[in-house]
Amino acid sequence: MTLQRQQYSMDRILARQKGLTIVELLVSIAITSVIMLAVGSSMMITTAAMPDVDGPANALITTSEIAEQLANELQYAISINNRSTSMVEFTVADRDGFATPETIRYEWSGTPGDPLTRQYNSGSVVEVLDAVQEFNLSYDLETINDEVMPQYESAETLLIGYSSTVNLADYQLRPTQWYGQYFHPSLPGDAVSWKVTRIEFFVKVDGQPTGDWRVQLQLPTAGDLPSGDVLEQKRFLEETVNESMYLKQQFTFSDMSGLSPQQGLCLVLKPVSGSYPGLLWGQDGGVSTPNSYLVRSYDSGSSWSARTDESLLFSVYGTVTTSGQPTIQNTYYVKAVRIKIRTGADEQSIVYAGVTCLNRPEVTQ
Repeated sequence: MTLQRQQYSMDRILARQKGLTIVELLVSIAITSVIMLAVGSSMMITTAAMPDVDGPANALITTSEIAEQLANELQYAISINNRSTSMVEFTVADRDGFATPETIRYEWSGTPGDPLTRQYNSGSVVEVLDAVQEFNLSYDLETINDEVMPQYESAETLLIGYSSTVNLADYQLRPTQWYGQYFHPSLPGDAVSWKVTRIEFFVKVDGQPTGDWRVQLQLPTAGDLPSGDVLEQKRFLEETVNESMYLKQQFTFSDMSGLSPQQGLCLVLKPVSGSYPGLLWGQDGGVSTPNSYLVRSYDSGSSWSARTDESLLFSVYGTVTTSGQPTIQNTYYVKAVRIKIRTGADEQSIVYAGVTCLNRPEVTQ
């Protein structure tokens, strides 16, 4: 029995119960038929309106979600390791608790129909978007111009020293009697710093070779005397020299760089043990070397005096750093990234996204 006939039978029963006329019954049937047709039509329309899983509308939603994901991750990039119009590899702060940044890479081959992939650290490459027709990344850069002063370090050279064959004298080291040398090399006008690499002077045994002393480089006071502020020191044992003649001793230094051109130094020879730690060779009068002279202490380094017409026989070797002509250096920072993705066949399927990089990662141009 059809739906209309069933409804007609039901309406007749109702009509008998309610005492309806045949005309009223016919009107009731007509209204019911219209309602049933409307319900059926609305169900067809609703079904037709639901998007196909593989249809363009659903593809557009998926593309938008991937674009948003990429933008959200790029927003917190702390560095961009590699980039192009179809690939970006960047790092974000630690996410897994191992105290190291995480590396994320998005890439498209550039061939229409190939997928967009994502790789997290050294994990597998995962396809995040199928059948990509277009994928483009563009980068908004901020350029900072800095003036850079290039610097050039010379080869090792003799910075200052004194040599003589007249008025030579022995300077006897004692537990309370110390000697040293103040020196300030004459440097080029464009020097920005200097460095001591080695120092040479002459030593002879005084009595038994039991002396143990320190070869120190100290900062000078305002009066160009030893201050007690030791920058670097080396150990010397008297047993290493010949008892009958003066021998040149060489001491190398590794931490004496970056010295100001306006700054001199004091070589201090400090006895540590032995009643007669050794003899130093020098000239005890008639010396006129600029910015260099003998210094002496009779109270174990508590106070010093300058002997401006005397000098040890010594040599100071090192390097000088000078400045060149200033140059302009450009530094580039990523302010924002613009994203364009298309998976459909027409322009209506393009998804655009943009993101500001909060950490302004530095990149090459």
